[in-house]
Amino acid sequence: MRARFESPRTADARLLQGADALKEGGEYVILELFAPHGKSALFRIEHTEGEGPALFDSRLFTVISPILPPTWRYVQFDTGSFALRPEPWSQPGFWESYFDHEPQAREVFEAEKRKILASS
Repeated sequence: MRARFESPRTADARLLQGADALKEGGEYVILELFAPHGKSALFRIEHTEGEGPALFDSRLFTVISPILPPTWRYVQFDTGSFALRPEPWSQPGFWESYFDHEPQAREVFEAEKRKILASS
């Protein structure tokens, strides 16, 4: 799944959070779709190689390739939120370990990212 960033015409700080890291017209591979209950969906993308992926409001993007990666799985949370992402990323504590720079989590992330990139 791929999307193009388009600068929004709004002053909504929640919508714009992190948008300054994105390039106008830049195309990004969506690594995960997270839909928090009662809020706008978020796309997890890697905007700068080596800096790790971040979540951005999906309203900042236009989807240009709607093909879902075959490795994505549906994950339901008790809160009513859900995600579409590789199953290994759904293991409890995965993202905390990743952002704590634990080598095993980093390896799992890179392996799953390669699978997503190969299918996009």
